[in-house]
This record gives sequence, structure tokens and C-alpha cells, in this order.
Amino acid sequence: MEMAERQPCRLREVSEKIIPDQIIRSRRKTLSVTVDVFGRVIVRAPLRYGEERIFSFLEEKRAWIIRHKTRRMQAAQTLPSADLEGYRFLLLGRYVRIRLYNLSRIRFERGEEEDVIFLPKVKSRERLLKWLKENAKRIFSAEAERRASEMGVSFRSVSVGSAKSRWGSCSADNALHFSFRLIYAPREVIDYVIVHELAHTVHKNHGSGFWALVEKYVPRRKALRAWLKDHAFVMEIF
Repeated sequence: MEMAERQPCRLREVSEKIIPDQIIRSRRKTLSVTVDVFGRVIVRAPLRYGEERIFSFLEEKRAWIIRHKTRRMQAAQTLPSADLEGYRFLLLGRYVRIRLYNLSRIRFERGEEEDVIFLPKVKSRERLLKWLKENAKRIFSAEAERRASEMGVSFRSVSVGSAKSRWGSCSADNALHFSFRLIYAPREVIDYVIVHELAHTVHKNHGSGFWALVEKYVPRRKALRAWLKDHAFVMEIF
């Protein structure tokens, strides 16, 4: 079981050391540091490691921490407020802007530089979430069928949920599950995630055989995987 420090504090850059937001101790063997989507610095450490060793490790990673913290905090500022009017976000890799209006149906219009989605003013956020999930299910299902046929594999079902920590998964009985938030990504990134999960119908691990199968159908998988990592903050949109 992992144990968190009782009084996490915010990171600050000082001459002596960098202070993390949270230290999580467990029976792990190595130190690691991550910067979450809001710029919080999280350290995971073995139970036996004292603060001196942890702070020494953070000092070694100072440049990396500052760089990623700045990037994450800037990204977090793009998340929506309570008022959605004029909010701009990614949809299938293109920017779409929200306009609220008095009609009862959702209307989508394609533009040259950005698209526009017209939302009813009443329950606009709820209506948008339902619309995003329905379209995500439709797009992911069609792509899974197409790719499964090409790869010569089969799957049991496609479902869409609201996960914020995982883009997709494949169960032991080959049921595919995706976060609807994957719909924010470009179509080639969506394709990569779907091929990734379909490959798990053959290989239930991330061994060499698995990656060889993925790269056979998505040669640019490393670049597309990097997009997902760099845009992890979009998981927090809606």
C-alpha cells in the first residue's frame, strides 16, 4: 500500500532544493518523479529513503521538473470555465469553438480555420458530454471494425467511458473500452490507440511481439504515442 505525506507542499524553486507537492512511499525499489496535468510534482520513493536522498534526486532532475511543470501549468490554463461561450478545444485534432444559442438541438459547422459547435443554453455542458460520447462510440466502433478486419483479429465489443487516466484498454475476453476523451485527438492518434488495443487481443502484454504487430499497422506509433503523452492535459476537458 502506498502512503502519502501528511502535509504536501507546493513546488518552489530555491537555491538549496526543490520541494515536491507530494511524496508517495511504498515498497518500490527506485525513485521516480512525475509532473501531473496541473503541474503538481509527485515523487514516488522506497519506504527506506530519507528526505536528503529524495531532495538530492530532485536536484538532479531540476531542469526537467521546471520545464515540465511550466508546460503543464500553461496547458491547465486552457481548461474550460463554468461559462462555455467562446471556449475553444480540440475535436478530432481540429479546433472547435463553442457558441451558445437558444435552439434545442446541437449543430456542428465546419470552418476553414476552426469548426463551430452550437449548443443549447439550457444544460449545455450535459448536452455536450452526451453528444461527445455518442460520436466517440460511433467513430471508435467503426474504426475498430475496419482495423480488426485488416489485422485479421476479432473483438467482443466496443464501449466508451469517462476515464481520465487511460485512453483505452482490452479485457481478457477481448472487450475494447475507450475514454470518450480520445475523440479530442487527431484521427491518426485514435487509429493508433485502437490498433494498440486490438493488438492486445493477440498479445496480452507489451512484449516484442506486441509492438511488432502494432508497428506493422501503425509505423509512426512512437510519434503518435508521444502526442498522447504531450496532450495528457486534454483528459481534463469536460
